[in-house]
Amino acid sequence: MILSKILFLFTVLSLLLSANLSYSQTAEKYNKMGQSMSWDQRDRAIEYYKKAIELSPDYAPAYYNLAFAYQEEQQYKDAIKYYSKLLELDPNMYVAYYARAICEIEILDYKAALADLNIYINHKSDSPFPYGFRAEAKRALGDYKGAIEDYNKTLELDPENIPSYVGRALSEFGLGQTQAGCKDMKKAGDMGYILAANFLKKYCN
Repeated sequence: MILSKILFLFTVLSLLLSANLSYSQTAEKYNKMGQSMSWDQRDRAIEYYKKAIELSPDYAPAYYNLAFAYQEEQQYKDAIKYYSKLLELDPNMYVAYYARAICEIEILDYKAALADLNIYINHKSDSPFPYGFRAEAKRALGDYKGAIEDYNKTLELDPENIPSYVGRALSEFGLGQTQAGCKDMKKAGDMGYILAANFLKKYCN
């Protein structure tokens, strides 16, 4: 009797594992189908990623791809939704914090973006771009000193980053540092920033 129960439980467990594996493989198939879509077929890709998630709700790659597809479609709130679901599944998927922060900046949610960028930078700090986005968020929140620190770090890693010269100039003006702001804006103009001339004419006579 006990042996029969054990065999029954083993059979049921085997069937469940087989079903889960099948779902996972099917989810992977739909995920790959979504990835195979061209740039102008993102609507179809989105449907494939959703199907993958429907079949396997814990299949993390589909959440990332779906969020990124929405981000490319400039549907930032939907992108944030699925980046958030991905992070519920895997809080150590640090690139999702970075991607979500960019979407949050697009919808002007600078506090949320700042929190996400802090997490990302604390775990991966060798790229200039997260510092640039964090500087943008800080400047929007009125933290000009903090913004300048991040623009400095961006330019340390990427000395040719024109937006960081512009952002640092605006932050310096926010602190009343007119001379430094004019110098940075002139640098941006010399590097090809076409709006620098009007700014310099208006504020840096």
